[in-house]
Amino acid sequence: MDIAIEEYDVELIMADQYKNLYILLENSYCSTCRGASTIVDYKPFLNNLNDIILKGFCAECGGKVNRYIETGERRQNAEVAKHIRNVLALFKKRKK
Repeated sequence: MDIAIEEYDVELIMADQYKNLYILLENSYCSTCRGASTIVDYKPFLNNLNDIILKGFCAECGGKVNRYIETGERRQNAEVAKHIRNVLALFKKRKK
């Protein structure tokens, strides 16, 4: 199940790699345009594997575009993502 996170969570998870996020945003695949495009108006999520998913739209055609950012490549990034997921789950339980 994907859970919504904030942009600052993305920054915490990506750490020093966050400064290069624009490269990923500008190189997202659009199935409608059948090529690389820029993802705009995205919202960040964590999936079951604690990878970041940016769900947004193609800057060219406006079609839906998802951009996956794997966190498991670096242990520290994966641990931060897991911690954020746990904190959000705890917060959600307390709200009920």
